[in-house]
Amino acid sequence: MGFLSLAASAQQDAGFSMYFFNPVYINPAYAGSREVFSGSLVHRSQWVGMPGAPSSQSLSIHSAIPNSKVGLGLQVYNDAAGPMKNTGINLTFAYHLKVSEKAKLSFGVSGMVNNIRLGYSDINIDDNTDQAFINNSASGWVPDANAGLYFYKPRFYFGLSANHLLQSKFALTEIVGSNMARFSRQFYLTSGVVLPVTKKIDFRPSILIKYVKAAPALLDLNLSLIFFKKLFVGVGYRTGKRVDMPGMDNMLIGMIEYDIKSCLRLGYSYDYYLNRSGTYNGGTHEFMLGWDINGTKTKMSSPRFF
Repeated sequence: MGFLSLAASAQQDAGFSMYFFNPVYINPAYAGSREVFSGSLVHRSQWVGMPGAPSSQSLSIHSAIPNSKVGLGLQVYNDAAGPMKNTGINLTFAYHLKVSEKAKLSFGVSGMVNNIRLGYSDINIDDNTDQAFINNSASGWVPDANAGLYFYKPRFYFGLSANHLLQSKFALTEIVGSNMARFSRQFYLTSGVVLPVTKKIDFRPSILIKYVKAAPALLDLNLSLIFFKKLFVGVGYRTGKRVDMPGMDNMLIGMIEYDIKSCLRLGYSYDYYLNRSGTYNGGTHEFMLGWDINGTKTKMSSPRFF
């Protein structure tokens, strides 16, 4: 049963290249910060063309409560990698404080429940009589919680968050005495700024640092140009998570997003792996649909960069 334990503990949250278009996915304090009813639908296909390649989907909606300092959110997500699947639902609460004329600081928490499943039909089993694989699949329900801080202005943001605070344990077998797996806490630091270049062009650098215990810290560095406050074109660089060979799975990222009438956003990103695996798969594709609705008006009063 050591195989099950290792596979399950390695299955952490899915990562998205366009995280800055959906910050509530990693930081609950973001909920309600856009001050309208906002949402995003994201699909990510990793290592296209390889059997059992990871695939992830996320639906996030959140909104500020009128005449209050509260933001609420709901997320539904699914992550599959080989025989392992994780589907969850997340409820978020955020409280926003005005700290200056243009700046706010928010605090957020979220509670979640995950359904972890392992399909044995996707595993090559040497001994079909092994009691660990007597059923076609195994599953378990896991509760957890997240928390975060988010400081933001019209052209700057900074966030700190921690996911899987409970480090919940779970087993993917009913055999008594089998090994337990657990989610490890994940810590995120995010920040970005928008700098005017001309009246029609802005420059937006952003950074994400992710840390999980007993693994190298991951760095996402992104540089984007914003044209007419509608078209976002950017490149990114992500460091890998290999402990044995640091740098061997780093990647380059290209991305584009277009805002349609300030109420609908379409985005796409492509990840290319800077190692030999990049020549054996079609890279990673990510698609995003986002929206902002303000009552009867389907646009915000001013452009939002974050």
